[in-house]
Amino acid sequence: MSLNTKLKTECEFFLADFQSVLLSTINQDGSPDLSYSPYIDDDGVFYILASHLSAHTPNLIRDARATLLFIEDEDKCVQIYARRRLQFQCATRRFDQNTPEWQTLIPKFLERFGEIIDTLSALPDFQIFALEPLGGQWIKGFGKAFNFTGRIDGDATHLNPKKDR
Repeated sequence: MSLNTKLKTECEFFLADFQSVLLSTINQDGSPDLSYSPYIDDDGVFYILASHLSAHTPNLIRDARATLLFIEDEDKCVQIYARRRLQFQCATRRFDQNTPEWQTLIPKFLERFGEIIDTLSALPDFQIFALEPLGGQWIKGFGKAFNFTGRIDGDATHLNPKKDR
């Protein structure tokens, strides 16, 4: 099994346990902002349903760059300094309520999160953002960190160049 295939399998299995993601965006003054959002995962892209009242929404409208972090729960990790984590650098796109993408994605949010989506999707300040992975890192322990492109699509490289791949 190639390194790319092995990492993709591990990462997709890891992602299956999450319903929300830590989301880093860039504030108007250029400083980082960290928040979280429930998400759906559809065809290799992460989607969030976000209100304009959330700091990350105007941040994403102003600057389409975002970083996502999925991190192992503290109570499940073997070593607190080596929590498993998966990070994606993403480009974002925004979909308003009158777009075909909205009509396609809202039923998927409803299926995953239930009736709350009926309420949220009816509010005028909500939009959907697509967060498309450009690349990232999978860290699964000490000396076990890898960079990759896309949604774990390829070009996986171990971060320790002295270690056998």
